[in-house]
This record gives sequence, C-alpha cells and structure tokens, in this order.
Amino acid sequence: MKPIGRLLVGTGASLWLAACLSCTSGDRLQCRAVPVPGGYGYVILHREDTLIKQPYVPAIGRRLAFRTEQEALEVGRLVCRKLRGGVAPTVTSEEVEECLKRAGH
Repeated sequence: MKPIGRLLVGTGASLWLAACLSCTSGDRLQCRAVPVPGGYGYVILHREDTLIKQPYVPAIGRRLAFRTEQEALEVGRLVCRKLRGGVAPTVTSEEVEECLKRAGH
C-alpha cells in the first residue's frame, strides 16, 4: 500500500475508534451471539444501537461463521473489554485462537 493510502486508512481507523469510544460512556456495552448462516456471529450493542456486527470469525482471512454460540461470545466479550479499556476493537488471529480454546474448554 502506498504511504498516502496507509495514512488515510490509519486516519479513518483512528476516527472510527474515537467515535466508538465516545459511545462507551456509562459502560452500557452488551455482547450478544446471533445466528447466521452456517453458525453464529456476534453483535456489540451500545444501549439499543448496534456498534459492531461481526457475522464471521475475525482475523482468519476467510468468511467462516463461529461453530457455537459460546465461541462467538468469547470473541465478542474480548472486543467489549478492549472498547471499555480504550483500546482499538481489533483482534489478532492469536487472540481469536485463545478465545476459541476457552470456549471449547
């Protein structure tokens, strides 16, 4: 990616994150698993507003639904914790893998 493209993407992500974090006052974030074709996804809600809708397992490079409701909730809860902590709501493949292991017990 060209430097100007990286700058624009970085600026856009920063603005999006600032908007998300400004919505989290009062700690009214909720994570819910939702059925999607092939399994489950999750939504992050602020009051009644959908902040994030994630129908697929993030950070794996393909469109694949979570196998179980618990898997979706583990990753969704991680995203909520990040938002509450003022951290970007992105997850790495390693974080997703850890969540999936926890969900499987």
